Amino acid sequence: MSFFKWIKKVFEPPVDKREVEIKEAFGFLLDGYGFSYAKLDLGDLEDRNGKRIFYGPLYAYQFYNDKLCIHIVELVQRHEIDVYATEKRETDQHRIFSGERMTYRLTHNLRLLATEIKSELTANQTIFGKCV
Repeated sequence: MSFFKWIKKVFEPPVDKREVEIKEAFGFLLDGYGFSYAKLDLGDLEDRNGKRIFYGPLYAYQFYNDKLCIHIVELVQRHEIDVYATEKRETDQHRIFSGERMTYRLTHNLRLLATEIKSELTANQTIFGKCV
């Protein structure tokens, strides 16, 4: 390996395994349903007044179109995942958290959540009861 390739490899950011898992599970939204994808660093977890509750990073993996956004929010330090749905893509954690929160059963099994979303899309052309 050349010196320059080694230097490049050293400074490459590490692979986000959670992002890879999420993109594999929910990739059908991008391919078959016209959704877009974004990863957003929301910083530290804050209360409504902006006071830090817990150090981040707090990431939001977002699948969105013009009618709906699914936010898969991960507090990395605690390995906690929550899933919210809003009518549009949000970039503020307080607006994301004011969206509809998915049940605990689904947020801790992302493949199951993806399967249920795919089934609902196939049957009704909706996600969480919202038209897409």
